[in-house]
Amino acid sequence: MLFRSTLIALVTVALHAPSVNSAVAADGVSDEKGSAAWLAMRAQIFSQVCMGSAPSFADVGAKAARAGLSETDNGWHMAPEILVDVLEHDGFCSCFMTMQAPDSEAMIGAIHGQLMQDHGAAFSGPNTGLSAVAPFQFGDQEVVSILEPRVFNDENWLAARASVFGPCQAGVIQGEGSE
Repeated sequence: MLFRSTLIALVTVALHAPSVNSAVAADGVSDEKGSAAWLAMRAQIFSQVCMGSAPSFADVGAKAARAGLSETDNGWHMAPEILVDVLEHDGFCSCFMTMQAPDSEAMIGAIHGQLMQDHGAAFSGPNTGLSAVAPFQFGDQEVVSILEPRVFNDENWLAARASVFGPCQAGVIQGEGSE
């Protein structure tokens, strides 16, 4: 289930994002929507920002800024469609990342590959490989990566999240604890 606040954020980004189908990065590598470079960049952001700030998510803002995301009222955003936010729900604290995924299977494969490259030593799942739900052990806390393909406005999206059991730390959810 895509949580209400994530869906609202996804709709907000979709309505305000320009349609970007192809471009060439400064280094000459194509970042055409759905290309290997396009997928890899999104996988790297999820791995470094969401999974990289787990299990406390205390430094998610700093990691999002280092990854090039801008802070907004709805979390951290990167044009045209990436949105990252930390939400407390159903007894869990989760770092959510929504992104377009023209080929959901390729996007999931890119994320799994990046997670294994960056955090493979912490992977605690079956030896037969990754699934849409992949557990990682960080010290004494399990962090679960959950990747859910979605369709919105006839476009494929992916709702990716890194979740830990328990409430979010004070000040981790955007807008909390800041005065």
